[in-house]
Amino acid sequence: MNRVEDSAFIGVIILDAGWHYTYINEYAAKILNRTPNELLGKVAWAEFPAAIRYACYDQFHKARKNKEEVHFEEYIKSSNQWVRISAYPFEGSLHIALRKPDFAEISSLLESEYYLKYTENFQDLITLTSVDGKFRYLSPAIHPLLGYEVDEMVGTRILTYCHSEDIEILRNILTDENHSVVADQGMITCRFLHKKGWYVWFEKNFKWMLDEDGKRSQILGIWRDITERKLVEERFIQAQRLGQFGSFERYLNDEYCMWSEEMYRIHGLDPVDSLELSEAVKQIVSDDREKVALAFETAIQVGRSEVEYRIVRNDGEVRYLKSQIERVIRDNGRTAVRGLIHDITTYKQIEAELKRSKDNLEIAQEIAGLGHYDWDVIRNDLYWSDELFVLFRMSRESFGNTIEAFFNTVHPDDTVKVREAIREALHGGLLDLVYRIIVNETEVRMIHTMAKTTYDEWGRPLRLFGTVQDITIQKQTEELLRKTEKLNVAGQLAAGIAHEIRNPLTALKGFAKLMCHANEESKLRYFQIMQEEFNRIELILGELLILAKPQVVAFQPHDTKAILSEVIELLNTEAIMSNVIIELDCEPDLPLVKCERNQLKQVFVNMIKNAIEAMPTGGCLNVSAKKVAGGVALYFADQGLGISEERLPRIGEPFYTTKEKGTGLGVMVSFAIIDEHQGHIEYQSKLGVGTTVLIQLPAFS
Repeated sequence: MNRVEDSAFIGVIILDAGWHYTYINEYAAKILNRTPNELLGKVAWAEFPAAIRYACYDQFHKARKNKEEVHFEEYIKSSNQWVRISAYPFEGSLHIALRKPDFAEISSLLESEYYLKYTENFQDLITLTSVDGKFRYLSPAIHPLLGYEVDEMVGTRILTYCHSEDIEILRNILTDENHSVVADQGMITCRFLHKKGWYVWFEKNFKWMLDEDGKRSQILGIWRDITERKLVEERFIQAQRLGQFGSFERYLNDEYCMWSEEMYRIHGLDPVDSLELSEAVKQIVSDDREKVALAFETAIQVGRSEVEYRIVRNDGEVRYLKSQIERVIRDNGRTAVRGLIHDITTYKQIEAELKRSKDNLEIAQEIAGLGHYDWDVIRNDLYWSDELFVLFRMSRESFGNTIEAFFNTVHPDDTVKVREAIREALHGGLLDLVYRIIVNETEVRMIHTMAKTTYDEWGRPLRLFGTVQDITIQKQTEELLRKTEKLNVAGQLAAGIAHEIRNPLTALKGFAKLMCHANEESKLRYFQIMQEEFNRIELILGELLILAKPQVVAFQPHDTKAILSEVIELLNTEAIMSNVIIELDCEPDLPLVKCERNQLKQVFVNMIKNAIEAMPTGGCLNVSAKKVAGGVALYFADQGLGISEERLPRIGEPFYTTKEKGTGLGVMVSFAIIDEHQGHIEYQSKLGVGTTVLIQLPAFS
């Protein structure tokens, strides 16, 4: 063809080598929403810059470059219509013909007043799409569903808006490449991009429309928003996966059953569309098949049933399952059975392990005289062994079997401590606690419990299992040792204290004689000096009585610097007699510690006395206190003989000592006191250099 002929139904445009309009008829100008005079002599791409992004730009250049005819369809936004375009290169110019496309009649019908009135409140989206995937028509529902205006999407490619995971499905259906395998109509689900950035799930019913030659020309689609349904399905699938629940359904007298994805995962099988009943039954342990069949029969007859059974997967793993089955009548009138399967293998393993542990523990407890308990956290069911009922002076019939029944036996002053310890054990896994119980109106006993929490696979506490030991006698023995050590320390201090008291007594005797012959002014001065000496004697005797006298344990916030100063004041005379200098160095603003003041004094006396005795030829003892994270660190650093590395680990054992005439009880008692104060003691030593004792105590909060 050498030249396009003019026609009232054909638009004609001629562009020269520089893309200037040299000719345009009225019909073509109308399509472009201009007049011929407005375009003649103008550059096409300057007048319509947006066209550079459309097919016409590439196709026109292709025709001119290859000197061949091109044919394509284009959406003209200015006149809101589709046109079929043909371009022919001729003597350096490009002749262009514009015609209405074959689907113009359908588009007109879709845009008619009757149709628009019908679709105005129609919630589903109706589209016409070309073979190459361009939108030719969209109904007004596009705006409420995806936020776009109709003219924004007409002429654009459908795959542009499709989710990346769904593009292949849509491409196979909406293009003509797979004509031989893709049906002329059907349904697909896919996600489309909303204008504001999220994706909307659609269920699309499609039908290919054929031209006069019987070839596919365009596809008609009805799109329904199924986002809410998809979200519900995804939540259900997620709940099945997290809870290890699978679901199934089977019509009666049908040899196939439908399984959820989680069912296949539980059974260790690859998912298929439907599973033969024989394949599903094959994995059930032979001894359990009869009760599974009975459970299904019961569900069919009664409406609902439950059953626990085992399966052996193809990989040899045995799994425990619990099934709930029910009968349902479907819309087609057919009867079906459906149900949920819960994988309880982990629970069964934990239960078996607990039983083994409990059996072993009961044997050990019977030998050691211990009691044990088992608290089911989920059901709040507390089990006590027979030994505990004997210890607590209670009968099994009168016990409430709940954790609250246990708290009724705890001493009121320890209730808060016990509750907090159990709460931490449920999160941390371990319990190690000493507390008091009230056996009767006159008897209080000390109890030591150790327990461990077991969890399910999601980390939720299931059970708290532990042992109980009556340590009342042990605590009484420790207290007796502590009192004995106090008296021992007091006896050792006697020589130094006697010397310390003798000095003020000598002064008192001298000033008493002087007062007999002194004037009034001198008597007053002598009296003040004598009063200071009396105070000095009173202080020394008071400290001695504190060490020897039993005290009521009362933990209160105290200043460690003040306690250290008092102890150093008491022992300074003994230090001087041993040629030892005690230096005290404390950081300012030390936090208070919650302690029993006199017990800490006993510990500090033991530390300082041991340091003095470790320096037989004299030296310097540096006592310091520093702030550390969460508390106070106290250091007692001497310049003594030191302790060998092999002996260091045994420091604190009863009757183990490095001194020739020592008992080792002083350090043991000190360890016990610091442990009760939630602190710790650490020894660092080197032979010939000296020893440093670190005592760390938590700050009062």
